[in-house]
Amino acid sequence: MSRKLIDDEIKRIEALKISRELIDEKIALAKLSLEKLEAKQQAAWEENLYVKNPTTKPLAEYCHSLGYYIVGCQIQEPESEFYPIAKKIWKFREDAVPFLKELYKRHGDKDGFSYSIAELPADRKTDFLNICTEMKKNGWISYTQNKSKTELLVTSSIQKKNKSFLNGGWAENVNRYLVNKVLTDYSANHKKTIKYRVFWDVKLKLLESEKDNLNDMQLDIVVQINDRFYVFETKSGTLGIQKWVERAEIFNRDGNRFLTCCIDYSSVDPKLFQPYSLLSLEHLEEQLIELLDLDFPQSDA
Repeated sequence: MSRKLIDDEIKRIEALKISRELIDEKIALAKLSLEKLEAKQQAAWEENLYVKNPTTKPLAEYCHSLGYYIVGCQIQEPESEFYPIAKKIWKFREDAVPFLKELYKRHGDKDGFSYSIAELPADRKTDFLNICTEMKKNGWISYTQNKSKTELLVTSSIQKKNKSFLNGGWAENVNRYLVNKVLTDYSANHKKTIKYRVFWDVKLKLLESEKDNLNDMQLDIVVQINDRFYVFETKSGTLGIQKWVERAEIFNRDGNRFLTCCIDYSSVDPKLFQPYSLLSLEHLEEQLIELLDLDFPQSDA
């Protein structure tokens, strides 16, 4: 073998050694970065208020198993002003919901807006005005009727923090009310012990998130029943199929459920969406009881 070939081979070996040293250095740096990231996540986990709180710790552990940690969670019932109005809106939703949509759209109009009630029968008009009176008592709106009592001149004075109530927040309140109602009755009448907790407005961030955003995901209602979790998404408007499927894939595992609740699905068969669960607020009580009977049978037979 010529001297040149030998020198070339020596140079190639030296170059490979240098490359290996560089690769080893990069591997070491990557391992160090991984260790720091894991240490940071572990510290965040250990210091997380929802991990320290015995009430929320099972929920925190569940979310952690899915790659998230809790950054916000409500446990106490919301302010009492919401439930009475939400329940009335639901009872008289045919007339109340269009008004809420208009109120949300015209919020901020200093001169107010005119809203016709001319087509409402006398009994429905009374029910509708009762809702308006309830909102007026809470300082959300002011209104007057024209002489013929066929139109309202409405001005919105609802605080910004409560504005979301008009745009679907009322449906979340109704959903939470119905879920609580079912669980209270079901646990009292079930032969086996059923323990439950209801969490709402649950905000989550990805474990590996480096973003400065407040949260990566927000859940309307999460119910812990014994060792199972039921995640309820409330839809008062258009049903986002992609988001629905993505979240169902995250939460529908190990006996846990992701349930999408809409106001009404009379125009579509919910079986079309199987294996994803579509419930309606109108039939939520009986539908949820059916699911609970399936998940927590009264007997082992």
